[in-house]
Amino acid sequence: MCYKLSALRLLIFVLLPVPLLGQFTYRISQDIAVEKDSNALINPWAGGFNSPQVNKMDLNGDSAEDIVIFDKTTATLRTFLWLDGEYRHAPEYETLFPSGLSTFVSLRDFDCDGKKDLFTFGQIGIFVYKQIAVSGKPFGWSKMLFPNLFTGGTSEVLLTKGFTTQINLLPGTNDLPDFTDMDGDGDLDVLNMRFVTPSSAEYHKNFSMENYGVCNLDSLARMTSTWGGFEECQCGLIAFGPQTCADLGGRSLHTGGKSTLSLDTDGDGDRDLLFTEESCLVLYHMENSGTTELPVMGNLSQLAGLIMPHYPSAYREDVDNDGTKDLLVGPNTSTRTHTFTDFANSLWYYRNTGTDALPAFVALQPNFLQDEMIDLGDQTTPWLEDLDHDGDLDLLVGVYLNPGESRASITLYENTGNHSQPSFRWLTNDFGLVLYTYFYNIRPQMADVNADGTLDLAFTASAGGLTRFFIILAPPGGQPEFNGENLTPLEIPLSLNDNARLHDIDHDGRLDILVGKSDGSLFYYHATGDYPTPNFELLSNAYLGLGASTSRQYLSTDIGDLDGDGKEDLVAGDQAGTIMIIPDFRSPNPEAIDSVVFDTYSGIYLHRNLGGSARPAIANLLGVNRPSIVVGNRQGGLRLLHNDNSVPMSNPPKVSLSPNPVASGSNLTVLSDRSVTIEIYNTMGSRVGQAQVIPGGQSTQFPLDGIAAGLYVARFTASTGTTALRFVVY
Repeated sequence: MCYKLSALRLLIFVLLPVPLLGQFTYRISQDIAVEKDSNALINPWAGGFNSPQVNKMDLNGDSAEDIVIFDKTTATLRTFLWLDGEYRHAPEYETLFPSGLSTFVSLRDFDCDGKKDLFTFGQIGIFVYKQIAVSGKPFGWSKMLFPNLFTGGTSEVLLTKGFTTQINLLPGTNDLPDFTDMDGDGDLDVLNMRFVTPSSAEYHKNFSMENYGVCNLDSLARMTSTWGGFEECQCGLIAFGPQTCADLGGRSLHTGGKSTLSLDTDGDGDRDLLFTEESCLVLYHMENSGTTELPVMGNLSQLAGLIMPHYPSAYREDVDNDGTKDLLVGPNTSTRTHTFTDFANSLWYYRNTGTDALPAFVALQPNFLQDEMIDLGDQTTPWLEDLDHDGDLDLLVGVYLNPGESRASITLYENTGNHSQPSFRWLTNDFGLVLYTYFYNIRPQMADVNADGTLDLAFTASAGGLTRFFIILAPPGGQPEFNGENLTPLEIPLSLNDNARLHDIDHDGRLDILVGKSDGSLFYYHATGDYPTPNFELLSNAYLGLGASTSRQYLSTDIGDLDGDGKEDLVAGDQAGTIMIIPDFRSPNPEAIDSVVFDTYSGIYLHRNLGGSARPAIANLLGVNRPSIVVGNRQGGLRLLHNDNSVPMSNPPKVSLSPNPVASGSNLTVLSDRSVTIEIYNTMGSRVGQAQVIPGGQSTQFPLDGIAAGLYVARFTASTGTTALRFVVY
């Protein structure tokens, strides 16, 4: 969709002509290889996980069940096809699921038609979507309405017969219910913790098979509010009947979410229980010494080897496709609540080496699927730059916290390919030795801040409750490294979730700063004075009309020529995980495009959530006329977007210089369609000054200090060719 940049979105598609819209359209891709520790990642750009909930269903109709991950922190889905013995990220299926999914997603076949249906949390209960056939698509969904036998009407949430009348089956707002056939009669029953005083479990029996001989959800009835005869007092303290919490010297604490998974763990034919709650770091097992009809829980123990800061919840699916269901455990959290929460290892895989009737779960790995993608924890911020001057772009990634640590750093992936066929290899998790600063919440970028021809490291970071913007100057011809003394702050006010970007907005030769604020506004700070200690003046608290907004928060920007027209465009990500593009943002009345990601099955472009807290970086990775966008996100991974209307760049490089003529001692603004090295020659053919690398796709300042008045030739060299432009210094 397109809209004017104002406080309100004008949802008028025709604001931008179709040719202009087509210049800013992208497809999600996995086609750039990434390697770590000599292993080629299968799904490097899948985007990471934080709080994964695991389900399986057949996505592509090949009769093999695939994996569907719902991430609770961002309310997004990731779909993976089972192909040739491994899981491949297939994002085209993700948009086929219902919108507005929240809290939990459980895929279960409630009507015994062989197709998985979908259960999710609604504000007043549980929404259920039946899987249906849709022409031209692998599957679709129809939201269920349930007959209310007492009112004669219908309900959009799942109903159960209470002790006196029909009521909403209402789990807690952060609970994970268990939808399973508890009694083995073929239809789905429901086990959940009580909504009011949620210290005991409710069992809702499904009588559809008994009443009608078919599977359905119209005949649920609450059989008991004390299933298993236990009362949770607090994490790790369970009163087993006839004991109460008071008998154990405590009381029942009712706050926080609860997670239940019933299964027979000891082969005696009844249902035992895996249970945890929101304040727990471990997953508990309760043994049923009773029967299926009269369960008696006791013998509390912990799942061996598992310590997971915050709410470890269990899922039972056959992920290795050997015919037996395995156990997966992940933090069922909505946000980071502990410093040492390890979001890079947040999907523990216990392989079932036994049978479904008598399982034997063996811990196999703490990062199922995550080990095959870039997943650095959470809140990733990418930046791409030719760090080793070999003509291709290397990848830097900042994070909120390193996995399992209380500090953050910058990870470097070296490009071992070339300018048009990139391939990344993990090199270090401490580029610039930033790890020794003991900062967290690091968001990096690079720029020649002091105009000496060498790229310097700039980043925002937090420590001691403060967030600041820092610079580490690189030595001439070298790379920036922290040495304990060379950390220079830029004096602008920042809060924890602000995103700052250096760029010469007004082409005066100094790097200004755009700050995306937590309230959705975009601040423009104009630089005066010289780096590394300039002054900044706030010129606008709603730059480009982007003021405070309830629907657009935590803006993160990057600037570059996205459509190859020689003019810089601005891309902005937000808290919702979406991006928008403002073509030629310096023009008098810029307009934005936000439906830019192609959807395979609808054939249209969508405003798509790429994993929450989208932080885009423009990068010409393929040697084409329209660069790609790499997007960092809240889930700790990266998404890769390629422009779907790009063509290989023509030779030689396309470069523009301004102003021309230019005053002696000032700066030339250089914009090249690819990374080039600039050299200046006088009319005698002698080189003047030092060569400098100019990044592709973004305006760069080239200092003319010491260059006298006269006519000069600027020579630009890339791996694909050379071009030259004349300019006058007065």
